[in-house]
Amino acid sequence: MLTITDNTKIAAFLAFVTDLAYIDEAVVLPEPDLPAPTSVKDYRVEDIQTIADTFPPDYKWTATDLQKHFPQDLQVSVQILQNQLFIMPSPNIQYQIISDELTFQLGSFVRKNKLGRMLTAPTDTKFDEDNVVQPSIIFIAVRRYYILDEQGIVGAPDLIVEIWSPSNKKKERDMKHDLYEMHGVTEYWQIFPKKKNIAIEVLNEAGKCEVFSEAKKTGTLQSKVLEGFSVNIEGFWND
Repeated sequence: MLTITDNTKIAAFLAFVTDLAYIDEAVVLPEPDLPAPTSVKDYRVEDIQTIADTFPPDYKWTATDLQKHFPQDLQVSVQILQNQLFIMPSPNIQYQIISDELTFQLGSFVRKNKLGRMLTAPTDTKFDEDNVVQPSIIFIAVRRYYILDEQGIVGAPDLIVEIWSPSNKKKERDMKHDLYEMHGVTEYWQIFPKKKNIAIEVLNEAGKCEVFSEAKKTGTLQSKVLEGFSVNIEGFWND
C-alpha cells in the first residue's frame, strides 16, 4: 500500500502508473469514514480505538494525523512514538495523587523563583512529526519559552516527569526514554507507583542519561535542573 495525501501528487502518480504496461488498474481509496464527534466527554478509549482500527495495522502515524483524524481536546491520551499510536485510558487515583502533590511542590518552587512554566498532561509535546507525547509533568525554563505555541509544546522541555501506570508497557517506557535522551531533555523523572520507586536521570557530557537522584518508598529527591529543589517522597503514596 502506498499512501499519498497531496492531491496534486496523487494526480501525477496516477497519470504515471496508468502508462505502465504491467499496471492493470490504479485507484484512489477514500479516507476512512470517521464518526462525527458529539461531545468530547462521550469519547472512551474504545471509541478512539475504533477510529484507529480503520487504518492498516502497519500505518505510520504522524503529528498531522492527530489533528486530522481525531477529535480535539480529548480526555483520552493519544500519543505517537516512532510513528506508532498509543491510546491510554484515564489515569488511576494513585497517578492523580502523585501528579497533584509533585506538581504543587514543583510549581511552588518554580513560581517563587520565577524559573519558568510548569505544565501537566494532557499537553501535547511534539518532538518531531513522528513523535507527539503527553508527559505527566513538564517544566520549561523562561529562556526557552519559544517552544510554546497554541497547540502545546514544539521541542524538548527542560524537565519531564512520567508517572507510570500498569497499562504503560516496557516497550512504551523504553521508547520514551530513548526519545527524551535523543532530543536532549536535560532531566527525566520516572515514577513507578506500584514499586514506590522514583529515579531522576540527567544528561551527561556525552548526551546520555545517567541516574542523578533516586529513592524508594521513603527518602528525599533532588533536582539538577531546578537547583535547590528537593522533595520527600513519602507523601506520594496512597497507603
